[in-house]
Amino acid sequence: MIEAKGLRKVYSNGAKQLEVLKGVNLRVDRGEVLALLGPSGAGKSTLLHLLGGLDIPTAGEVSIGGKPIFSLSDTERSRIRNEKIGFVFQFYHLLPEFDALENVLLPMLIMGKGGKAGRVKAAELLKAVGLEDRMRHKPGQLSGGEQQRVAIARALANEPELLLCDEPTGNLDSGAGRNIIDLLWELNKKRKMTLIMVTHDAEIAKAARRVVQIRDGAIV
Repeated sequence: MIEAKGLRKVYSNGAKQLEVLKGVNLRVDRGEVLALLGPSGAGKSTLLHLLGGLDIPTAGEVSIGGKPIFSLSDTERSRIRNEKIGFVFQFYHLLPEFDALENVLLPMLIMGKGGKAGRVKAAELLKAVGLEDRMRHKPGQLSGGEQQRVAIARALANEPELLLCDEPTGNLDSGAGRNIIDLLWELNKKRKMTLIMVTHDAEIAKAARRVVQIRDGAIV
C-alpha cells in the first residue's frame, strides 16, 4: 500500500542543521495495522507527515499504491491525499462554527460531492462512529472523545484506502482513548483500510498487528 525509501528530513536554522529523520525505510501492506512507537522528538510525526505527503523530504521517496508521490506536482499530490488518505490528529481541528454533520461533510464539499447524497453519507459515518444522536451539536458541545469521533468520521468521508493517525488519543483520558482505539481497529476490520498510527504509548501500540519503533530519527 505504501513504501518509504531512504527518507531524510533536515531542518535548517541559519548555520545549524537538525536531522529529524535519518534514512528511514518502511513498507506497509494493504489492510495492515501498524503502530509507530517512540518517545517525544523521535521523528514519528515527521515520518507520518511525509508518508501522507503533507511535507517534503530532504531526500528519499514515498510510493502509494506503487506511485511515487514526491515526483508529482503539488496539485497531483493534493489529489492523491484527498482521494486515498484520511488524517486523524491529536488536536481534532474541527471548525467550531459548524456542527458535527457539517464538519464531516466538508471534505466531500471540497471534492464536489456535497448536496443531499453527501449529507446522507455524512450522517451514516457519524452513525458508524456512534454519534447518531449528536449530529447537530457543535464541537464546543461535545466531549473530547466525541470530537475525536467526529474527526475520524471526517477522515473517512472520501473513503480513503489509507488512514494516518497522529497520537489520536493524546488529548483523551484512558477510557475515551481505549474507545477510540477500539473504534479504529473495528473500522480497519470492516473497511479493510491500511492504518498507521503514531503513539508514544506502548500499551496502545500492543494492539497493532505490527509495531515499528523509532528513536533519534531512525527505525530501531
